[in-house]
Amino acid sequence: RYAPVVGPQLDDLGRRVRDAGLHVVSGRLVAPSQGGQSWFAHGSLLSGLWLDNQVRYELMLGSGRETLIDDFRSAGYRTVALMPAITMAWPEGIRFGYDEVYAHEDIGYAGPPLNWVTMPDQFTWSFLERTIRTREPSRPLFAEIGLISSHAPWTPILPVLDDWEGIGDGSVFQPWEGAGEPPQELWRDTDRVREHYAMSVGYAVGVVTSYAERYVDDSTLLIVLGDHQPAPLITGDDAPWDVPVHVISGDPDLLEPFLDWGFVSGAWPGPGGETLGVDYFRDWFLHAYSGDAIRTPVRHAAGGAKPDG
Repeated sequence: RYAPVVGPQLDDLGRRVRDAGLHVVSGRLVAPSQGGQSWFAHGSLLSGLWLDNQVRYELMLGSGRETLIDDFRSAGYRTVALMPAITMAWPEGIRFGYDEVYAHEDIGYAGPPLNWVTMPDQFTWSFLERTIRTREPSRPLFAEIGLISSHAPWTPILPVLDDWEGIGDGSVFQPWEGAGEPPQELWRDTDRVREHYAMSVGYAVGVVTSYAERYVDDSTLLIVLGDHQPAPLITGDDAPWDVPVHVISGDPDLLEPFLDWGFVSGAWPGPGGETLGVDYFRDWFLHAYSGDAIRTPVRHAAGGAKPDG
């Protein structure tokens, strides 16, 4: 259904990163939710636990369990959360223990909000490059970035700007204030909502492509991970909860562990089959990049729940 829109963007991603001297591999993981509650996916990925409801999520937060944030800090990395959708107090940021947290009010975006979306993805990526990566450049950086342009209501759809240096404080996006069809009108037509969803994903992929070809280098490992599939209104009732994962670097050796894990070269994830949950990622990543990859899979059903409970 969405391949005619998203497919060309994936082809463009593969071609442009290759032309920039970069490499990309792709695969799938299973998310613990659908249509919302993205914090379940974030928490599962970071903690290595399957968090498919609020009780499990809060138990993890209260348990003192270490996460990828602790792992990277222990290895000497500066740990940063860049979360443009966080507009209220976020105690989880303290619990996870990031060195720095940039929520909406900390980012200094001077452009217009785009309905629910507080700022376009391209500004978020620009802020990462312009503000975060320029601080303590000699120290390795782990940054978790919560991108939101592919979040409902999927209107307006912005173009990807060519001039990254001109993005500045985001006022360059002022011409799109009030642009696009109002959500209350768009959402009267399910077919058009689906079209806009596909276009928003296409925009998000296009921004990643443009960012990568400019700023990713041999010392960068960029992991682009979907947090969950949209609601059944968009996917249909029986769609799997798989999410795409794209990994980009200028150093092909950094991508070898993902290929060993079953990812495939290029921007298209491989054909369907058994898919591991996002909770598997933490332990696998730590072992893979310390020379002792875990090989025992943790199996998940298509709907996201573990068959064995």
